[in-house]
Order: sequence, then structure tokens, then C-alpha cells
Amino acid sequence: MTTDVKARTVHGWKRNNYAATLAVALVATTFSFTAPFLPLYLEQLADISGPEAAMWAGIATGLGGFLMFVSGPIWGALGDRYGRKAMLVRACFGGALGLLLIGLATSVWQIVVIRAFIGFMAGAGPAGMALVSASTPPGEMSRYLGRFQGGVMVGTGAGPVIASVLVAVWSYKTTFVIGGILMFSGTIVAALMIKEPPRSPRAAAVPGQQKASGFRSIMASPIARTALLLVLLLGIAAPMIQPILPSFTVSILPADANSTVIIGWLFFAISVSSAIGAVYAGRILSRMAHTRLLLISAIAIGLFLIPMMFVHNVWVFAVLLIGMSLFAGMLATGSASLLPTLVSAAALSAIFGLYQSVQALSGQIAPAIGGIIAAQLGYAWVFGLAAASMLGLGLPMYFWFVRVVRTHGNDPLIVESPAQSH
Repeated sequence: MTTDVKARTVHGWKRNNYAATLAVALVATTFSFTAPFLPLYLEQLADISGPEAAMWAGIATGLGGFLMFVSGPIWGALGDRYGRKAMLVRACFGGALGLLLIGLATSVWQIVVIRAFIGFMAGAGPAGMALVSASTPPGEMSRYLGRFQGGVMVGTGAGPVIASVLVAVWSYKTTFVIGGILMFSGTIVAALMIKEPPRSPRAAAVPGQQKASGFRSIMASPIARTALLLVLLLGIAAPMIQPILPSFTVSILPADANSTVIIGWLFFAISVSSAIGAVYAGRILSRMAHTRLLLISAIAIGLFLIPMMFVHNVWVFAVLLIGMSLFAGMLATGSASLLPTLVSAAALSAIFGLYQSVQALSGQIAPAIGGIIAAQLGYAWVFGLAAASMLGLGLPMYFWFVRVVRTHGNDPLIVESPAQSH
């Protein structure tokens, strides 16, 4: 291969990675417009009470999450067959159309149906990660997946801040319409900037699975199955405390504090901290085993959660929450970087489709548990239960996964650092 051809090849995969990251970050930014404001929008749209609006918002979100769980494997299989770029464009377009329709809706049932449609069409993140994993040289994959995760987290944090400004200037309906229009820019970026190669240059990661494809190779691999269960259990703690964060923060603020501003900046700081952790994890994975990063992150998250049970000062709470978010970002990159090392190149979309389902499952179950515990026992018990789930469920699952890897034999970089493997 000549120098010019090599340069074009390198430029191609880097361009694809940056384009995929930008497209999904735009989707994350605009989609997060709805998360904090959907109950308030429903109150205005249907002239209903706050509790009733919260109920319908929960139904809409829950139905969307269920369909995200169901559709993940479907889109993953189609991605491996027809291309990851096609799935990324589909997900970006579906989300943009759904957000635009939410802004044009005139009734509660329409919001529920549209939110379900968005959940079914979801998958920009997994499609983007599959694209990055397929085209990136193995030695660079963790770094670029870390950047990808960091971009998504920054977008998720910036969305509510931008939306709050737009709502103050215009209205909820106008904000959602603008968000839908802006989200179409992610579709355009994915469609025009990404040039997916006809065949992935990445070799199969698992010996003996070069001819296997899709879900058959995943279901046939005890390592891949155990890894997905590990990701599920490690991913429960952080979502469990999400529903109580605004109300708990208000409960420990001084009476004259501007709670809206403080909560908005706190959530933005959480997202930035998570993004920094995600990007940093992508860099250190060239020197650290995946399992070691997961272990450190899981223990740190649990240790940050425990003192939250006893805190009564908002600034101490903010420091603990931001610290926990840093390791949550590292955990996210560690999980996303681990999965593509466990399957053949032909099953990358499939494994990330299942990753979407796992995320949807933990993202729906954990907040529901947290909300119920808060209502019945109080805020402190939610932080304690989240810590217990990480240290009491996640860590044993981690040691089981390491044992499965060593028993069945796989890439040594999963359990050893690059330096150790040499």
C-alpha cells in the first residue's frame, strides 16, 4: 500500500469517527431537551395537574424504554447485514421526526405514541459505537470510543441548559420543534460525512468465531453472555439515584436559594464530569486492562454513594456526585470498549444492539426502584441501596466474568494490561 493510499485510509476512519461522534452528540443534545420538561409540557398541553402529568410522562417514557429494549437486537442484526451507517442515519432521522412531532402534538395520547415511536427508532449511540469499532484500528479503538462517549455525555448535559433558555424565550412547543429541526442536522452529518467501508478491516477478536455472525456468535460465547450481564449489573447504581436528585438537592438547599439554577448547573457539572471520565478512560485503556478499569470504577462509585446517605450540605453533595460521575463515565467507556473485543467483526452491531437493550433495561428498572424506595423509606436509603447494588451485585458479577474469561480463554488484554501481556 502506498503512502497516499495509507493516508487516505487513515483519514477515512478518523473522519468516520468524528462524524459519528458529532452526529450522535447532536442527537443527544436535542433529545435531552424533553427529559426535564416533558411533565411541565403535558401540564400545559392537556391542562392537567402536576401528579397526573408526571404519571403520563412516566408512562410515555416507560413505553419508549420498553420498545428501545425490544428494538435493540433488531436494529443490531440489520446493522450487521445492511451497514452501520444506515442504522445511524435511521436512528437520527427517527429521533428528529419524533421530537418535531412532540412539538406539534395536541393531546396526551399523541405524546405517548410519539414517545413510543422514538423508543422503537432509537439506537444512534449503539450504531455509532459499532461504526467506530468496525473501522478503527484495534490499538486506537478504546481511545475513540472514549471520545465518542464523552461527546454524547456533553450533549446530554448541555441539552437541558439550552432548552431552559429556549423555553424562557419562547415556549415548550416551540422548543421541541426547534429541537427536532436541529436534530435533523445529525442525520445530515451521518448521511453526508460518513463513508462506511464495504468490509470491516477489523479482524475477528474471538478465535474460532471468524465464520460466525450476529447473535449466534454472541449466544454461543459464554464470555459475551456474561459480559452483557456484567454491564447490566454495573449499570444499575447510577440510574437508581437519578429520579431523586432534583428533589433531594432542594431538600438540602437553604430556603432562599435559587433551586432551579443550582440544579441546572449541578446536572451540567455531572455530565461534564462523566464526559471527562469517559475520554480519560479511553486513553488509559492502552495501559490498563478492561477488567481492572471496571473494577476500579465500580468500587469508586460505591464508595462515593455511601457518604451520600449522610450528607446535608449541598456543596459536599455536589462534590460527591461529581466524583461519582467521573467514575461512571470511566465505567461507561470501559463497558463499551470491552464488548467489541468479545465478538467477531460481523457481530459488532449485534453486540451493541444488545448493549442498547441492557441499557434500556437498567435505565427503566433502576429509576423505578429508586423512586419507590424514596417514597417508602426516604432519600438516604436510595443512596445506600445503589451502593449495595454496585458492591453486592456488580462486584461478584465482575469476579465471575473474570473467571469465565480465564476458563474459556480469550484476548489476554481483557484481564491484563498491554505491558503484562508482553
